[in-house]
Amino acid sequence: MTFEKQNHHYVPQFWQRGFRDQNGQLFGRMGATVKLVSPRTTMQGDWLYTVFDNQWNPSDSLEDALSVLEGATAALFRRIGAPGSVSSAADRNELCSALALQACRHPDIMGRGHRRGKDLGALIARASDLSLSDFTKEMADFGVAATEALAAYNILIASPPEQLARELDELNALSPQDPQLPEQEALRAQPVVCAQLQKMEFTLLDAPPGAEFVLGDTPIPQQDLSHGFSVPLSKSVAVLAEPATAPQATIARRSATTAEVDAINRTQWDNSRRVVVGSSKPILAAL
Repeated sequence: MTFEKQNHHYVPQFWQRGFRDQNGQLFGRMGATVKLVSPRTTMQGDWLYTVFDNQWNPSDSLEDALSVLEGATAALFRRIGAPGSVSSAADRNELCSALALQACRHPDIMGRGHRRGKDLGALIARASDLSLSDFTKEMADFGVAATEALAAYNILIASPPEQLARELDELNALSPQDPQLPEQEALRAQPVVCAQLQKMEFTLLDAPPGAEFVLGDTPIPQQDLSHGFSVPLSKSVAVLAEPATAPQATIARRSATTAEVDAINRTQWDNSRRVVVGSSKPILAAL
């Protein structure tokens, strides 16, 4: 296993480069400040995707795998983002997969996944204090089916409470990097998120003359995706995802209004963690 990479991007560099100006410059807004930034140093963190084995040996394997997927996604964005391009069914499937991965790989989501794992442990530890009905209802919040909850409940109520309490203490002591509960486990939700996105209706929005999209470091909303969302792919193209009224085979395309561009940009700013990037200082300053 190799372990050589420290600087990991949770929004890929290729994606950010799609928002540079004609001179190759990228501007970023952080708080009230707008200045030149580099994709190499924005939307990144140290060792975000470093994984460990049971002997605590670190590895770049996940970061390497993500890099391969990013190469394919970069090609997809170029293909469907080209002016006048017509997307195929395969493009739509690939877009759903790419957006689902982006939704899962954000540091906030990975951290929440680790915490939810401990929340599930707490529920398991107090199973004997709950009725089967209440236990099943709370397990449903973790995506556990009723039949699986019933099987777990029967085992747990027969287990010594002190054993469950001891195991919960051990679980709560695990770090986000521990191979028993790594925060990168959140990426395993990608197929589930992708399946939900496949049910939605997608439209490519071309920015009208004089308007440009910006990109925040939280490009995908972190909740309620099925209600609809937007995400810029470049300064000239964004994707609008809406609840579907009928099955969709490919991706629709139309021109965005200036008001739509403004609203999408504002959402990127409102959802951002630290920074929003774009090709225009005035557009960023006006957010």
